[in-house]
Amino acid sequence: MSYSRYIRAIVEPHNDSGNAGPVETQEIFAAVFDGGVPDLELGALVVALHSQAPSAAGVASAYRAMDNRVQRLRRPDTACRPLIFASYNVTRESPNLLPWLALVLRRLGIPVLVHGNLGGSGGATSAYLFRELGVMPSATVAQIQSALDAEGLAFVPAGVLCPGLAKLIALQSRLGLHDWVHKLTALLDPFRGEGVRIAGVADPVLREIIETVCSEERLDALVFDGADDDAFVMPCRRPGLSMFRQGVRSVLFEPESSSMQWRVDLPEPHDVAGTVSWIRRALSGEVPLPHPLVNQLACCLYASGYAADMNQAKAIAAMESGFLLAGEARAHAPGAFAAPDSQ
Repeated sequence: MSYSRYIRAIVEPHNDSGNAGPVETQEIFAAVFDGGVPDLELGALVVALHSQAPSAAGVASAYRAMDNRVQRLRRPDTACRPLIFASYNVTRESPNLLPWLALVLRRLGIPVLVHGNLGGSGGATSAYLFRELGVMPSATVAQIQSALDAEGLAFVPAGVLCPGLAKLIALQSRLGLHDWVHKLTALLDPFRGEGVRIAGVADPVLREIIETVCSEERLDALVFDGADDDAFVMPCRRPGLSMFRQGVRSVLFEPESSSMQWRVDLPEPHDVAGTVSWIRRALSGEVPLPHPLVNQLACCLYASGYAADMNQAKAIAAMESGFLLAGEARAHAPGAFAAPDSQ
């Protein structure tokens, strides 16, 4: 296989080497994920991919190569489909509330698999928060399966489910690059199509591509504008949330107006101890919950099959949240998390 010709086709798509087609792209990514690309060519490929605008065909080809190499898990013996969250970022604009969502879903008997980085430069990553909340990372496929069967929740380091993808992302991070390759993580499903991907994609162009791939590859997923590109919504304003079942799209929530800002008292994004405390209090019904996050909970209930329709899902989400919702939507500075007025 000519790696140099493929790299040149990416960097100079209009030269005589021509564009790289979907078959060749899948073959290249298969070699990358199998560890068959020499280090020098792999570094050049990473830089070339960073310079390339993403396309649905390219992402789909890389997805197919990845999907053939993902470690497989058995669906837990429950009526609900497992939900799969990809959480690889350090939140900067919002506190990381994904563990709250995962723990609520587990409490309802819905299996939850979260995969992501163990590190994160000391920020409030899901790995740190889960550890403080008593959820330790699973180091092997057997441990993942055991945690899902016994506890209904597992956090998994990136390298356990797809070592080749984890190595590629780690190399990109070392080079200071972040591009569409990272979002392949949002398409990962170790349950052989029985899981539902919860895919937060902040970039609108890439989100449209991910939606196209979900449609063309007949995937099951919940896709939305994720907070800090992670798998939960911004707590101050709800994005549009779309569900894909066998590739067929349905809009579960339209995006709220940009002037709509829910006022919620939340910890600072990098405050691990404060975020852990807030999650514990939220699970006990002691603090108001952001409406957008409760909306996402409803979508998850419907996507997993826990609720028969969205009306039922919304009612259950409200009850599970203890009706402690932030009471007002106000127009105010984007990104601000002000305490609600006393009533």
